[in-house]
Amino acid sequence: MKSVAHLISTLFQPLLMPTYGVMLLFVYTCFGVIYPHRFWGIITPVIFYSFAIPVILILILRRMKIISDLSLKVRRERIYPYMVTLLSYTAMIWRCTRMHIPAWFLMIMLSSVVIMAVAILITLKWKISAHMFGIGGLIGGAMSVSYFVERSNPAYMFMGLFIIAGLIGTSRLILRRHTLAQVIAGFLLGHLLSFLFVWIGAHP
Repeated sequence: MKSVAHLISTLFQPLLMPTYGVMLLFVYTCFGVIYPHRFWGIITPVIFYSFAIPVILILILRRMKIISDLSLKVRRERIYPYMVTLLSYTAMIWRCTRMHIPAWFLMIMLSSVVIMAVAILITLKWKISAHMFGIGGLIGGAMSVSYFVERSNPAYMFMGLFIIAGLIGTSRLILRRHTLAQVIAGFLLGHLLSFLFVWIGAHP
């Protein structure tokens, strides 16, 4: 059971959520029609800034013994990787502003920065689930884009995403990395902020 939980936690780690989010946009929104030949041009900087750079810098932190474990079990050690990720996400937004893409897309990216900033403040006093604010942000952004940009209701996609969220949350509990309260709080943080920011971007 724990091996499955580890696999789920790895496949759906928070740093991959922006990449998964962009991939979903090309599937269920007009992105695939408006930018049919720009898939790699859009997703490559997202992968670079939201995944590659943070991973490399976190590995450096581990090498320097600033963090003791890559899974970030120790609450106080989470501050440094979160700060690294926050700065990298900010650079990602700067890069995306030069790509002339819709405001609501930029707000998805901005919501990631704000979620990370709030998570840093919470982590000063309490451990919150990064996995859950990652999937929560993905679902919140997807729902907001569907309702306010696409005016659609891809029910099967939402069912799949909520099942994935349940699997991630259960995995974190099985691995004893978080309490139920930390799992729920993480999901709500990501979901609500992402939904709100995309809604703002869709109503300039």
